[in-house]
Amino acid sequence: MNWFLADSRYLRLASFTMFYLGQGIPIGLISVALPAWLAAQGISPIEIAAFVSITGLPWAFKLFAGPIMDRYSFLSMGRRRPWIVAAQVGLVLAMLGLALVPDPTNNMTLLTAMAFCVNCFSAVQDVAVDGMAIDVLPEDEHGQANSFMAFGQVSGYALSGALSASGLVMFGLLGAGLMLTLTTMVVLAWGVFVRERRGEKILPWTQGKASSRSAGLQAKNWTEIFLNLRRTMLLPASILLIVVTLFWRVAGGFYLVGLPVIAIQELGYESTDYSFLVSTCSFIAALLGLVLGPFIDKHGAKPFFIIGLLGYGVVFLIAGFWTDLWSDVYFGVTFIALEALFGQCIFISFIALHMSVCWAKVAATQFAIYMAWTNLARSIGASLYGQIKPELAQGHELILMGVMVLIGAAVLLFVNMKSHKQRLEQLDVEEGQADAVRV
Repeated sequence: MNWFLADSRYLRLASFTMFYLGQGIPIGLISVALPAWLAAQGISPIEIAAFVSITGLPWAFKLFAGPIMDRYSFLSMGRRRPWIVAAQVGLVLAMLGLALVPDPTNNMTLLTAMAFCVNCFSAVQDVAVDGMAIDVLPEDEHGQANSFMAFGQVSGYALSGALSASGLVMFGLLGAGLMLTLTTMVVLAWGVFVRERRGEKILPWTQGKASSRSAGLQAKNWTEIFLNLRRTMLLPASILLIVVTLFWRVAGGFYLVGLPVIAIQELGYESTDYSFLVSTCSFIAALLGLVLGPFIDKHGAKPFFIIGLLGYGVVFLIAGFWTDLWSDVYFGVTFIALEALFGQCIFISFIALHMSVCWAKVAATQFAIYMAWTNLARSIGASLYGQIKPELAQGHELILMGVMVLIGAAVLLFVNMKSHKQRLEQLDVEEGQADAVRV
């Protein structure tokens, strides 16, 4: 099959949508359906918080995967695709292992360990896919591609969250896990047949060779990677965005644990109803997010990131101060719908902005660090929520979340993208001069 990402814009959009859909499948099970199901089974908020925070840690360890991928690859199959295929194979096997956990509510340690393994492979795939996107996407496709990638991920976890919520109730973890394992195998097949550039191998034993571009981009030694990484990560815009992420994602960790606890244990929602509601709102928000991409390409990602954070923070504050409205089903649906809408705006603009911040010399590693930090901050938030929840009055967690998000929006105002791009251009000049001296 002659599917080459470098040659087809439509194949690029379809492929990154598919790969992100594959990443969304374990998210829907582990981050949406399982916490809700565990809450319905009477598992305590502290245990659920531990499950969420521990299983989310692999996403924070992505910073270790980035440099390895920049340094090593089987280039005759492409610069990133071998990692995608290998991670997807591991993900299929790990999903199968998760499905086979016996009596999961009485084996929380084993359940957490297997979910941790699933997220390990999913996180590795995520790094490889992001690196591939930076390698093959033209800059004027970043916004639109990110909107499709976000749509794919949300579609994956919305579909997974809805199906696994029903599957957990009707068939238990075994049925839900097997169903999602089969879905994951479809994404694996796509990764096998789609190649980055003409002339590359489909599989190790087939005909093909490395492209000159892939060979030229691959780092020759570890020193080159880490010295260049230090130069770009310490730029002001990079540091400020790390601070923005801290506030936004710690609040996200609160939300990930707190919402199912509030909805199911305090308000009496059924776990299936809750999962279907979250999944449906997320999917609709992802559809609406598809129209955002061209505007980001035209006007830049920063304004939309600020809008998303402001809306996110205000929604949390309203819900936190008006707790007497929680029992109103329309208020609950509106809250979840608005959270999904502003969250999608943040997600798309966040990825596009961070792609623009990266320096081409170490873009995959740098981007992996940013993404790892988002997940580490979320795990910190999830763990912190479990510790402080007993001390909070009703609604106080949502007020804290709103304040943190708004602080993040305030810090984002100081990010100067024009100045940052000038600094990256200067780094390119300095690197070119250094290369000339070495020659």
